Amino acid sequence: MERDGQGPAGALPETPHDLPFNRAVVDEIVDRVRSGTAIDLLDATLDAVDWSAFAGPDGKPLGAADLAALRTYYREKWSDIGALFLAELLSTEFMTEQRARGDIVFSERLLQLGRNEPDLWHEIRQFFRRKETVTALLAAAHTSSASIAPISDDDADEEDLSE
Repeated sequence: MERDGQGPAGALPETPHDLPFNRAVVDEIVDRVRSGTAIDLLDATLDAVDWSAFAGPDGKPLGAADLAALRTYYREKWSDIGALFLAELLSTEFMTEQRARGDIVFSERLLQLGRNEPDLWHEIRQFFRRKETVTALLAAAHTSSASIAPISDDDADEEDLSE
């Protein structure tokens, strides 16, 4: 399998950030969540991938079996990615679509930065991608204080060391 003719399966995108997304599907996901629907964020992320960007070695679109195998590959590869990371990723795609539609308007000064200094714009984007990754790492490492075992009555009988 190739992506846009960019080589063999070993050259598949490694991180969710590297995948092409169908932002219309992201909009639908956000609408479902706003209406109260619970979702599995990994399934939602995979639903939002633009699978048409992938092609077989011959450059032709992938068939249903190959697409299913590719989706299974990514489901397994990213099964340990936390929900917060996936939510951050989908929210970034959502906000990008809002910007593209004109629902969010950037100032002319900010637009000039993107036009006149694309390297700086890319640096800013990389900063926020790294921030999303660190946010996900921290959230994955989180342990709730509620999960700490409460002091039992037996522990309460111990000598008070503060006296």
